[in-house]
Amino acid sequence: MAASSAEKSHISLPFTSENVALKMHLNQGMQACLFNYREKAVYHFNQATKLDPECVMARICHMLLHSSRSQEYKDSLQATNQLLEDAMLTPVEEWYVSTFLQHITGDIQGAADAFHKRASVYRRDLTAALWDIQLNLHRAGQGSDIITRADALAERFPDNPLVHYCRALLDEHSAMPSEKGLKCAQKAVKLMPGSPAAHQLLGHLLGRSGRHNEAIPHISEALRLYKADLSHIETSHAAGYRTCQLAEASAYWEAGNKADALKRSLALIREIPGTIAGEGDILLHWEARTLPLRLLVMQPVAPSAAAINAAAKACNAPQNTPLELIRKCLVAAIQARALADSGRPIIAQQTLTKSEKILDELCKETDNMIQQGGVTHTCYSRALSACMGATIRAKIALYKDSADIWQPRLDTILNRRQTRFLPPVLPRLPQP
Repeated sequence: MAASSAEKSHISLPFTSENVALKMHLNQGMQACLFNYREKAVYHFNQATKLDPECVMARICHMLLHSSRSQEYKDSLQATNQLLEDAMLTPVEEWYVSTFLQHITGDIQGAADAFHKRASVYRRDLTAALWDIQLNLHRAGQGSDIITRADALAERFPDNPLVHYCRALLDEHSAMPSEKGLKCAQKAVKLMPGSPAAHQLLGHLLGRSGRHNEAIPHISEALRLYKADLSHIETSHAAGYRTCQLAEASAYWEAGNKADALKRSLALIREIPGTIAGEGDILLHWEARTLPLRLLVMQPVAPSAAAINAAAKACNAPQNTPLELIRKCLVAAIQARALADSGRPIIAQQTLTKSEKILDELCKETDNMIQQGGVTHTCYSRALSACMGATIRAKIALYKDSADIWQPRLDTILNRRQTRFLPPVLPRLPQP
């Protein structure tokens, strides 16, 4: 039996089956899904589908994790449509199937409302309560209400690591995570030390809190656990492992160990495959190539010309691609900042103008990247944010008298919610 299959499930999906192995894979798949560990969830739902190709819940869960353009999604959709015609579902199973279908077909707000309502009425349905938190996490107007719901859930289920993980997740994008969020992340790790997602979230929150040296061991442990899982999870889907590698390099940089951070980021670039076969490869193609440049953007002091040239060379972006424009924009913005700091405002202004023109070209590519969707669109959006942040930092360096105008715009970019765990985050500039 695979190592991950021996883990305890901390939730139970409502479905009828006498197949113990099927139940185990579905419950662990849903648990991995709520832990935001996509590739492990895919593994378990694949196993469930193999055990019972006619299990509607397995097919529905499988579709939750795949793009509507993928062959996996199309196969599961066809099978689900055929199975639903004769499926004998309990009322609870039927409710879950229809609500997940809302989510799958793009009505995420409708699904979020449905899970919130069910969690309010059926207090014993932990799965619904956790989906309520996860789907309402980014909803406008939630504010303290969702925190109150998550805190109450943590009090009712003090020994459930997934509950504490979801509460800690509410602090993921905070400029300074709350003490409650940190404690819940620590408890999730204590209750489930074999979860790479729990270690990664704790490392992320510690890093956000400025405790970079404490963050590194947890990110490294997450990496070790992800790597152990790759013995039975298809490596082309190893996005969690790749994001953790990127997070580790960023954490070393933020802890002051810049040489080690650059060494790790350059090693990641050498791992980029010639053929992009999965999400992990897409992450390496975009995130690893630009990581050295993004680390220079994070640097509190403008980098040297040699450092900028080395990072630009390491990027090695394919010609005539959006990624090459990203490289040019970041390089020009970083150079403009360095020129401004060295007292050459005229050349700095010219270089900054070049960066802004490239940024305009990148913005025109947005619609095309949205159509590509998935991880590619996510990486592009993050790279675009990095370019905007780098350009604004150059303006702050060049126009010191009006820095108070540009700082709020940089703060807006810093506080923008982004897809999970794709580092690095631009640092907040020290207040004068």
